[in-house]
Amino acid sequence: MNDFLQDDTFFWLLWAVFTAAGILLGWTVRAATAEKRVRSSHRQIEQEKNTLARLYTHIKHQHDLREADFKRVSLELSHLQHHIQQLEDEKEVSETESPDFRDRAERAETQAARLSEKLEALDALADTLRIRNTDLTLQLEKAREELNEWDNFYNDYRAMQQRLADYERTSRTLEMERDMLSERLLAARAEAEGLQRELIRVSALAEKNASRTRKGGRAHPENTDDLKVIRGITPVAEQKLMSLGIFTFEQISQWDDDAVISFARALGMSPGKLFQEDWVGQARYLTSTGK
Repeated sequence: MNDFLQDDTFFWLLWAVFTAAGILLGWTVRAATAEKRVRSSHRQIEQEKNTLARLYTHIKHQHDLREADFKRVSLELSHLQHHIQQLEDEKEVSETESPDFRDRAERAETQAARLSEKLEALDALADTLRIRNTDLTLQLEKAREELNEWDNFYNDYRAMQQRLADYERTSRTLEMERDMLSERLLAARAEAEGLQRELIRVSALAEKNASRTRKGGRAHPENTDDLKVIRGITPVAEQKLMSLGIFTFEQISQWDDDAVISFARALGMSPGKLFQEDWVGQARYLTSTGK
């Protein structure tokens, strides 16, 4: 099992599985927490937005009422000024045409004084209405600005919801990739078990050959090749191969992929190294040339 864990391919495959699982778990916990906060913020935003809309409607209604009052007062003021002008005209005419001009003049002056007082009161009321109208206009503009800010915040909230949906889709994709990696891991485990069985078979064959040697049998066949000619086979590797019953180039040239992996395990080497150095190809070349 230690030799199997030393394989770079299996190590990186196992690392990718655990990394994907950790990322998936982190995104899942983060998405669940963020969604609760977003929903709570959304409810609060909706309540504040509704309150602001009602306040805006009330202020606008008050503003319209003040505008109507101001127009009405202005109209009455215009009528009073016109009436005063008529009285003054009548006063000028009465001075030359009527003998009781003095009585009419006194009554006209009294009425003009009352109208003047009323005019001053209306002017003061008009000034007050102008001030209140200015204040309401400022409040209305402020309410509009706040409403625009809430609209922008709501748009940001919608964009955040869209990003959350994208994160959920990414999470589902990672789950699918994790399932695929799990299937590959199971296939790799099955392959490793097959290699272990092959290694046991090769080890048994080597033990059998060693036993024959100990009993006085022939240690090497007559047509033994110098296996060190193959690039990558060291003297130690040659001794191990001979102990496993490999003595000639022809035997190595007949290896398939499973045999390469099995003998690599038996030699304590990486199968990728044997494939990269092409032991089988070198053996086939040496066999064909007769070297």
